[in-house]
Amino acid sequence: MEFPYGKAPFWILVMAIITGSAMMLSRVFTSAGRPDLVFVVFAPRHYDAYLKLIPEFERKHNVKVQLQQVHQRPLQTRLQSALLADTDVPDMVEIMNPFMGAFMKGPLEDVGFVDLTDRIKAEKLDEKMVGSRFSIWSSRGRIFALPHDVHPVALAYRRDIIEQLGIDVNKIETWEDFVRIAHEKIVKDLDGDGIIDRYALDLSISGTSFFPIVLLQRGGAYFDSQGNLTVDSEITIDTIIWYIHQSRGKTRISFPAGEGQPFYKALSDGIILFNFVPDWRSKVFEIDAKDLKGKMALMPLPAWEKGGRRTSTWGGTGLAITEKSKNKELAWELAKFLYLNKQDFSDRFALLNIIPPLKEAWELPAFQIEDAYYSNQKVGQIYAELAQETPPDYVGAYYEMVDGKTREVLVDGGVYYEKYGNDGLREFVTQKLKQKAAYIRKVMNRNVFMRETELQVTDANASKENAG
Repeated sequence: MEFPYGKAPFWILVMAIITGSAMMLSRVFTSAGRPDLVFVVFAPRHYDAYLKLIPEFERKHNVKVQLQQVHQRPLQTRLQSALLADTDVPDMVEIMNPFMGAFMKGPLEDVGFVDLTDRIKAEKLDEKMVGSRFSIWSSRGRIFALPHDVHPVALAYRRDIIEQLGIDVNKIETWEDFVRIAHEKIVKDLDGDGIIDRYALDLSISGTSFFPIVLLQRGGAYFDSQGNLTVDSEITIDTIIWYIHQSRGKTRISFPAGEGQPFYKALSDGIILFNFVPDWRSKVFEIDAKDLKGKMALMPLPAWEKGGRRTSTWGGTGLAITEKSKNKELAWELAKFLYLNKQDFSDRFALLNIIPPLKEAWELPAFQIEDAYYSNQKVGQIYAELAQETPPDYVGAYYEMVDGKTREVLVDGGVYYEKYGNDGLREFVTQKLKQKAAYIRKVMNRNVFMRETELQVTDANASKENAG
């Protein structure tokens, strides 16, 4: 659909929106008189938690900190506009994974955030925290944000039904075990009407959220640590085909339960028995599916190979300091005060079940408590053990494009599979993925700013550090 008044008025409107957004952000940051630090977050619960902690920091340093909350998408777009327009920006911001990639399309010196690499290494935070979590906030080997969380992924399952079926989850060591048991004991037409009434797993057909989980667990990735595109690796192809087999066709083991009320009804009714649940989602289950208290339990993800990684990661938040801040050292002190605060770790876990990246925090009493919702399991310890093996997740400057194109291949491959079966499926998926990757590389190579950093966009299978 074309803009009715022509291209020139359209671009004038676009520029007006960008400039207006930047001016709006600027006014927000300056309207009440400039404090020593302005800190913007997107999560309401983070805002509430920091509001309680910041007064102590203000007293200790004799400063004034202004805390604001803005929804993530407007925060990202307004911050980008403000940086481009060279207007006032906050001193500190929290950013949601994978939106950091949007700021990484230029040379490192133009990212707009303070390079924290040397500070992090000087204080040995790269050793004290889960090392893989810095990957989300890194570009070309440099770190631009401090990780707030780990978000290891487990499987939450209907313990009551699984035990009735005589399934010992301790014997499910690999995804091969899981699929076999799903076919043998779980996926059933319970009333004989020819329609499957119970499935093993919740998987969306499009792969939204879930596909990156299994890809990262398997050792695959969209990018490597230097920003090279690795999406068209053999690991990605294998994982797409596996995902299609489990989510499409007559022998699928999964049901697309969706979100909100439809999902929780499917969970409560026993239509799906296993779910991908990072730490934060385990608390959401407790709140939104109260009727399942004592009927749920957690287990590690099945490994792709026996003895392999038993978890993945889903989501994340990081704290960045803007280059335009006039109080960078003070901002760094506030970042550490908030992100290394043991009392906040305990309160945060009690409220949200979120595992912090600081490993010493896992020994706190709050992480040893039995949770009645999950059949008296020590949820904190389960996730803490998984946190140590969470895979790296390099987002890259073009992450959203790569994720979208990869899921297009997943959907197209699913349609092909339902029509033709396995005959030619691998060739079809490989061809489609290579085509998408070639297009993405073409877009990436047009970015002269990235080329100036001598970033080499190479074929995934020729890269020295591919996802596998």
